[in-house]
Amino acid sequence: MEGYAKQTFLALLNPYGTVVHTYPGIIDRVKPSMKRHGYAYYLGSKQTSMIPDSLIKRMGENGFLHHTIDRMSYGGRAVDMQLKNPLTGHPMTGSSSGTALNVFYRINDIGIGSDGGGSVLAPAAALNLYGFISPLIEREYLRQYEKVSTDNIIFSPSLGLIGRSLEIIQKAAACALDMDLPEAATEQVKIAGVPAFHKRLRLDIYERREVLIPFVKETVQRGTILLSKEGPVDLYGFGDSIFGHFSDRTWAIQKKSGKGLMRVANMCGVSALAIPEEDLGCCTLLLCDSNPQDIINMLKIAENYVKPQSALIERYFGNFQMYFEG
Repeated sequence: MEGYAKQTFLALLNPYGTVVHTYPGIIDRVKPSMKRHGYAYYLGSKQTSMIPDSLIKRMGENGFLHHTIDRMSYGGRAVDMQLKNPLTGHPMTGSSSGTALNVFYRINDIGIGSDGGGSVLAPAAALNLYGFISPLIEREYLRQYEKVSTDNIIFSPSLGLIGRSLEIIQKAAACALDMDLPEAATEQVKIAGVPAFHKRLRLDIYERREVLIPFVKETVQRGTILLSKEGPVDLYGFGDSIFGHFSDRTWAIQKKSGKGLMRVANMCGVSALAIPEEDLGCCTLLLCDSNPQDIINMLKIAENYVKPQSALIERYFGNFQMYFEG
C-alpha cells in the first residue's frame, strides 16, 4: 500500500503542475481490486468532457482506479506551452500532455486521453511511453464531438491510453473495448512497412496530413497492419500547425518534429499503437483496421517490437523520495 500512498502524495504535491484534481480516497479500493483482479492500477484522465463517466466506471470495476484528472494543453494544441517535457526541456507535446506526464512521473500507471490528430500517440512517443487509440472506444458517445483541425480537416476524436508497459496497455485496451485478449494473435496478418520516405510511392510520412490520409486509408485494410518508424517527437522541430502555417520556413521546422502517420491515424478511422524505441522520442507505430479481430492481433503482434527501456529513467523518476527530502 505504501507505493499507492506515495503516488497520491506526489499527485497532491503536484510539483510539475500536471494534476487538476486528485482523488486520495481511491486507495480504499486498492485491496478489494487486488483481491478480485490480482492487480490495482492508478488511472488518470484528461480534463475533457470527451471521456464519459461510463468509461471511467467500467475501468474502475476492472482494476483501473480513477486517481487524477490531468491537465491538457489549452484548445487541444499540439504543443503545451504551460508544461515541459522533462527529458528535453522543450514544451511538452500535446494535447494529452498532463496525462502522459503523470504516467511518466509515476503518479499514475495508465492514462486516458483523447486524440484528434496525434494527441495521445505523440505525447506517449515523446516520453518513450506506449500509446493506443481506437475509434471503437465509446464510439457512439464521441459522435457529438466532430471538430475541424487547425489545418482545416474535419474529424471526430478517438479515446486512447498511455502506459509504461505493453502489458498494462493490453489489459486496459481489453477493458475499454470490452473484449478478451487471447494468448496469441488468432489470425494471419500482413505487415506492411513504410520507410520514412517511400521512393516508389514518393511518400514522405512527415508531409502534410492531406497527402497522408489517402495513403493510410488505402493501405490499412482488414487483415493488414501498417508499420512505420517515427520520431524523435518534438526534439529537432516544433510539431504545431499554429506555428507551422506562417511560411515555408516555419513549415520546414514543423516537419522536423518527427510526427508522421501518428498525426493522421485517428483522422483515417484506424486504430493505432505506438511502441517506444530505445532512442529518445522514437517509436514503432502500428496501424490497423478498426475491427475487434485486427485490434486484438495488433496488440499481440506488438510483443515482437518491445524494446528495453532506460534503467536510468526508472531509477531517477521512480525515486519519489527526492520530492520530500529536506
